[in-house]
Amino acid sequence: MNHIPPPDPDREPLKVNIFERMSGAAAQLLPMFPYDDAGSVVPCGAVMSGGPDEEYGHFFHGNSVAEVVVVYGSDRSMLSSGQIFATQPLHGVNSFLRDEKDPEGFAVMTITQHQSEDGDQRETLLARCQKCKAELVRVEYDATPYGVEGHDPTQFGAEDDRVRPFATIAGSEEFVRQRNSDDGRTCKECEHVNPPFPAAQWGWQRQNTQTRAVNRAYHALIKETKS
Repeated sequence: MNHIPPPDPDREPLKVNIFERMSGAAAQLLPMFPYDDAGSVVPCGAVMSGGPDEEYGHFFHGNSVAEVVVVYGSDRSMLSSGQIFATQPLHGVNSFLRDEKDPEGFAVMTITQHQSEDGDQRETLLARCQKCKAELVRVEYDATPYGVEGHDPTQFGAEDDRVRPFATIAGSEEFVRQRNSDDGRTCKECEHVNPPFPAAQWGWQRQNTQTRAVNRAYHALIKETKS
């Protein structure tokens, strides 16, 4: 008879309501649980909503580990409620709304990745020219998780961080920085100057800023308790 093994003592079983969790999320692709180390299954939430001023842009994301999308609810979207699908290793990313200016359009989903257990993990973010589709910016980074040889805690944070920066969000902030620079906006093939990538709707800079702030706050508290 098969038996379900007991929970990993390093990963306390937790539950979360995606609708409640994402109603207050600071960023798209926000991990639902505090586990992103070797072998972890990491569901990340995203909320897309339309409106007169909304614009999400388009980019490509590549991941050396598999990603699975589950749509928990949508309307006026190219994705259907209850839809489940696996992404390609390099796939396009946008709001998936039929009309981003339509305030009735929305989609709530998770994008889940299974962290590497025994090898390097790589991610890529890529932007193409709006006019000729030539490559504008390519940002590749090491996303090898904690617990796998080769993990570098100083790449996006510090070794003594209380909350580890999530590599996808940390790398995305660098992608936006390069994409919205003068060089990143100007196509080397056709010289078209592309509009800035709408970073605010994705929230990566804010999430990274908050992560850095809570780590500083944690160390400030520890310092105070020892004084």
